Amino acid sequence: MNSNKTYSLVIVGGGINGLCAAFHAIQRKISPVLLIDRFELGHDHGSSHGHSRVTRSAYVNEDYVRLMQVAHDLAWPELEGELGTQLIYPTEGCFFGPAKGKYESYLKAVTSVGIDCSEISVEEARKKYPQFRFANTPGVIVDRTAGLVAAQTTISSLTDYVRERIEVIENVQVSNIDLGSPAITLDTAAGKLSTEAAIVTAGPWAKQLLPELRPKVSIARQSVAYIKLDTSQEAHELGHFPVWGDLDRNDSVGHYGLPEFGRPGIKVARHVVSGRDDDPDKPEGPSAEEIDELREFITDCFAPRLDEIVAFETCHYTNTENEDYIIDRHPENASCVIGSGFSGHGFKLGPVTGRTLVDLAIDGEPSIEAFVRAQGRFALK
Repeated sequence: MNSNKTYSLVIVGGGINGLCAAFHAIQRKISPVLLIDRFELGHDHGSSHGHSRVTRSAYVNEDYVRLMQVAHDLAWPELEGELGTQLIYPTEGCFFGPAKGKYESYLKAVTSVGIDCSEISVEEARKKYPQFRFANTPGVIVDRTAGLVAAQTTISSLTDYVRERIEVIENVQVSNIDLGSPAITLDTAAGKLSTEAAIVTAGPWAKQLLPELRPKVSIARQSVAYIKLDTSQEAHELGHFPVWGDLDRNDSVGHYGLPEFGRPGIKVARHVVSGRDDDPDKPEGPSAEEIDELREFITDCFAPRLDEIVAFETCHYTNTENEDYIIDRHPENASCVIGSGFSGHGFKLGPVTGRTLVDLAIDGEPSIEAFVRAQGRFALK
């Protein structure tokens, strides 16, 4: 690292959003660019690791539905084309939940935008997806735009692509960001860095660097299980098992999951948003209470009985209270752009939000029309 060098752009944090920002900086031929992470790229301390993620158009409001149109129609195909590998596996999705939860909002949003989603009856859904009980829902939203994101392949392919084209510093912590004008200075364990523009996508560590985020985001440890049901192996697999979401079950805490992919077991996870602020530097496994809760949910949700919990993994969500992202220029220096609060539903939009972060850092405004329409939603308020 050359401490006398001034970069055009420094990206702090190499999860899905930092890597996608680096990808778009490369596409725009911005130079010199640096990506720095406190761990090795592809690490499992944040929320970008794991083999698979859900992608879907079914969303609680129209802003995200429109952004997902950009992701599905343009951003992911562009990424797949440039990286030369398949990242999205189209897989029908089903979404369900109590009538007084978010179910009706999801249905209204996709209907208003005109996405290829439709509602079917519970009786039809049980025939179509015999793995599920659908015990507490007025209907089931079928999302034909949904799919499985090959998350591990995405991260590893982006990492290889970025390492070949820009400077990457791993296992070096940024301890402070000085927003003084004109240059932004970053203090690191290896010395000082100077840059004309910065993007901070540091996941659960972002609020340690930017005090403005501390009252706005919280860190919630998530426990993810991989399970086998008492059914055929084929019934667990891509093409037979849908991606799915149980919306607002048990006091606004939902669950979601995906077919078996890249490792044994159907993925099942509880979506924890608020009520905790965990320390990402002190990772913990699931508690006995969390395991019991998950077993109870699996028994209630699926028609075949639980045969085995194959494994658990943990990730750390960075959440805002209302689950909207924060994508905005810093109030003290507009050349510093904040990307935070993505966890739980940010991976699928990474190629879109990564491009927007670069747009804001370099141009001061977004180039994606769907983001322009929704920009106020993502402001640092």
